[in-house]
Amino acid sequence: MTARGLGSSWRAAPPRVSPQGGDLQRRIDGLEAAVAAARGRLDDELLDEVEASVARSTQRLRTSATHTIVAIAGSTGSGKSTTFNALAGVELSASGAQRPTTSTVKALVWSDEDVDETLDWLGVPTADRHHRATLSPCPPRSRLPDGLVLLDLPDHDSVQLAHHEEAERVVALADLLVWVVDPQKYADAAIHHRFLRPLAGHPDVVMVVLNHIDTVPDELRQTMLRDVRSTLTVDGIRDARVLATSARDGTGIDELRTAIRRRVEEKRSVTLRVEADLRAAAARLDAAAGQAPISVPDVWVGDLERRVAQAAGVPALAARSERATRAEVSRRMSWPLRRTPETEGPVVGAGGLRLGPVDRPAVDTAVRAIADQVCRDLTDAWGGPVRGAATDRLSQTDDRLDAELAALRLPVELPGWLAWVGPMRGLLAISVLGCLLVLGAPVLLALAVALVAGVGVGLFERRVAARTAARQAQAVEDACRRTIARVVRSHVVAPVQAELSSYARFRRGVDAASARPVRTSMPAPR
Repeated sequence: MTARGLGSSWRAAPPRVSPQGGDLQRRIDGLEAAVAAARGRLDDELLDEVEASVARSTQRLRTSATHTIVAIAGSTGSGKSTTFNALAGVELSASGAQRPTTSTVKALVWSDEDVDETLDWLGVPTADRHHRATLSPCPPRSRLPDGLVLLDLPDHDSVQLAHHEEAERVVALADLLVWVVDPQKYADAAIHHRFLRPLAGHPDVVMVVLNHIDTVPDELRQTMLRDVRSTLTVDGIRDARVLATSARDGTGIDELRTAIRRRVEEKRSVTLRVEADLRAAAARLDAAAGQAPISVPDVWVGDLERRVAQAAGVPALAARSERATRAEVSRRMSWPLRRTPETEGPVVGAGGLRLGPVDRPAVDTAVRAIADQVCRDLTDAWGGPVRGAATDRLSQTDDRLDAELAALRLPVELPGWLAWVGPMRGLLAISVLGCLLVLGAPVLLALAVALVAGVGVGLFERRVAARTAARQAQAVEDACRRTIARVVRSHVVAPVQAELSSYARFRRGVDAASARPVRTSMPAPR
C-alpha cells in the first residue's frame, strides 16, 4: 500500500448495496455525504480514494459476513508461504527463501459453505482455491476455526511489479492481516512505509509474526520482540499482537493458530476492519479540510458589528446626542422667562446628528478579523472560499454602509410634557410665595420656602434631563447598530454562512463516519 492510503488499491467500485448493521450503514452514509460536500474543494484524487474505501466496506459487508478473511503477507524469504502451509497442515503454497515463489493469491477455505462470491471479490484464481473437504483429515489440535478464509499473498517486495500490486490490493480487503517478518528485515522501510504505517489506527486487524525465531539466540529473543513492538508503535500501531514462530520446526505455530481461531470465533473481525477503514478515511478528510465552526457564532458577529460601529463613529454620535438632549431638556424645564411653549423651536443639536463616511480601513480590518477567526484551523482548500466570501466585496460593503448610514435620520424625540414644566415651575413659585404672604408669613420665610422649592425642582430637572438624554443616546445607537447589522449580515455574514453550510454537511458526515457525536453547534471561541 502506497502513501495514497487505503482507498488506492481498489480496482473498481462495486455497486452500492445496503449492508447489515444500522451503525455501520450510518457511518458509511456519513462518509459518502462528506465526500459529496467536499467535491470542488478537496483534492479529487483523495475523494476518489475515500469513495473507493466506502465501496470496499460496502462490498465486504455484502459478501459473506460469517467468514473471516485472514491474509498472510510478508517479504521474500520471511517464511510467509511456509507459515501458510504450517497452518494448513499440508503444503499448498510453494515456498522458497531466495526468490518470489507466490505470484497469485492462494486461499484455504475452512468451511463447507459456498464462498465463491467472496473469493471472486478477492480475485483468487479458481486453481488456487483449496477447501478443507479436499484435504486430508487434520489432527484435532491442528484444525482451523470454521469460517476461516486463509490467504497467502504474493511477496510485497517482489521484483515483479504485478506481484506486489496484487499483495497491496488484497491487503486492503482482508479482515485480519498477519505480517510475517524475519529477524534480518523486520525494520525494512518498505514494509513500514508502504503497508504498516497506512494501517495506523488498525491494531485490532493487524498481527505481526517474527518468524525464523530459531535462528535468534535465546537471550536475544525478548529484546528483539520488544524492538518489533517499538517499531510498530512508531508506525502508529499500538497494542498489536506480536508472536515469535519458526514455521520450519513448528515453534509458535500452535500459538498463532490459537490467536487466529480466537479472532475468527469472535466474529468481529469484519466489523473491526470496516470500522477502522472508515475511521482512517474520515481522518484523511478531516486533515485535508481542517476544523471550523459549522456556523458563525453570534459572539463573533456581535464583535464585528461593534467594531464597524466604532469605525462609523456611532459612539461619538451617541455622546453628542446625549449632550444635546440634556441641554434641550434643561432649556424646556427652565423658568418661563427663558422658555415657553409658544417659543418652542427645533431641538438644539438635532441637525448635527448625522454619520459621515465610515473609516474604511477599520471596517476592512474588522471583516478580515472575523474571516481569520472562522478560517483559523481550516486548510486553504476550504479556508480560501470562506475567506473570499467575507472579503471579496469589501468595497461594496463600505459603500453600502456609507449609503445606509447617510440616509439614516435621527431626530431628538422628547416627551411633550416637558414644554409645560417651565410654566408650571413659575406658577408653582408664584403660588407658594402668594400663599405665604396671604397667610402673613414673613417675607424672608416666604423667600426661603421659594428657594427650597426651586432647588427641589432643579434636582428633578437634572434627573429628568439625565434619564431622557441616556434613553435618547441609546435610541440613536440602537438605530445605527440596526442599520450596521443589516449591512454586515447581508454582505459579510450571509456569504460566509453559505460557504459554511457545505462545510457543515461535510463535518457532520466526517463526525458520523468517525463515530463521534454529530455537532449541532460550534466549539466555544478561543
